[in-house]
Amino acid sequence: MSKERMKKLKWMESYQQERLWLEEMARKGWFLENITFGCIFTFVKGEPKHMLYDIDRFSIPKNPTLEEIRHKEMFFEIARELGWQEVTHGEDMTYFFAKEYEEDGINELHNDPESRRFMAAKYRKYYSALAKQQVFWAAVIVLTCIFEKVIQLIIGRDMGLGWYDWFTLIYAAVCNFFSIYLWRLSERMEKELSMSRSEWEKSVDPHTHRTVRKLIWTIRGLNRFLRKQQAEGYVLTAVTATRYFFEKCPGGNQIYTMDSKSLVNERRESAQKNRFNDEKDLIGINNDWEIASVKEAQEKGWTFVCALENRAIIYRGDAQTVQPLNDPKHDNSLRWISLIGEFGFYLLCCGLIGGIIGFITSYFFR
Repeated sequence: MSKERMKKLKWMESYQQERLWLEEMARKGWFLENITFGCIFTFVKGEPKHMLYDIDRFSIPKNPTLEEIRHKEMFFEIARELGWQEVTHGEDMTYFFAKEYEEDGINELHNDPESRRFMAAKYRKYYSALAKQQVFWAAVIVLTCIFEKVIQLIIGRDMGLGWYDWFTLIYAAVCNFFSIYLWRLSERMEKELSMSRSEWEKSVDPHTHRTVRKLIWTIRGLNRFLRKQQAEGYVLTAVTATRYFFEKCPGGNQIYTMDSKSLVNERRESAQKNRFNDEKDLIGINNDWEIASVKEAQEKGWTFVCALENRAIIYRGDAQTVQPLNDPKHDNSLRWISLIGEFGFYLLCCGLIGGIIGFITSYFFR
């Protein structure tokens, strides 16, 4: 008697969410049998069970060591000892494992921080490599197009924008967009897979966590925004240039401040100390100023909350006891350079200068 099967098309960017969905399907009596192209799932019908699913990725480099060759074999042996069985694997060599839930058993395949970090790093490396491939092939196509144009100029036959030129523009744009997507996906994957299941579920619980998209230009505006969130019972945990991540936690009468390299250097000048100005630090990755900032902030009662790459640090402290870190005159200063970074600032300036020069030359020499 043939088994009843069902195919479902589903695309998810989170393996944690994918695992929850597979477990929900198992409780309905549908068990994962195969997956193709990362989004076509084949299920087989059976008695509903509380199943658990987990993943890992296995691929070896072109010149593997003996340890790399045997890693998969040893991992499968350990997994079987813990009750996990291989179900299937996708084209990216992501293997799916399953076991029935045990009340007092170990219900995670990666049940310690070190193994989770190791597994997460593999996914980060895989997606980062895919992003680099997209950039490489886009560069090859663009250089080929440039070579074609040079040949046309040499032989004196300018054919204008042909089909290949349009293909190049579209292909390069798509590759760059896809590479950015893969790069960000690699970062999200690493962060997500480094967490235990309970940690991840807590981080996405809408009742205890929230994410707010907002562009804030001044330190005073930042403090006002964060105090408002605090009044609603949320404290800041992380930031990006335009997103703020909060956790449900009564924070008391807390205030926030932001520090940056320029502010640290201004304090050092006032104290007649040398500025942090590493001439070899071309893209702003030397964190000497951050080390100094943290020390000074802690001395004045501030607690480190998070950092925005190597551009800015946000601190929190009790409004009654904390001492000001910077002169209040900076509260209304623009913080946009700390958002885009020094390299982004230089790139923006070059773009503006190039645009002005291009406009002038095209106006006077047309």
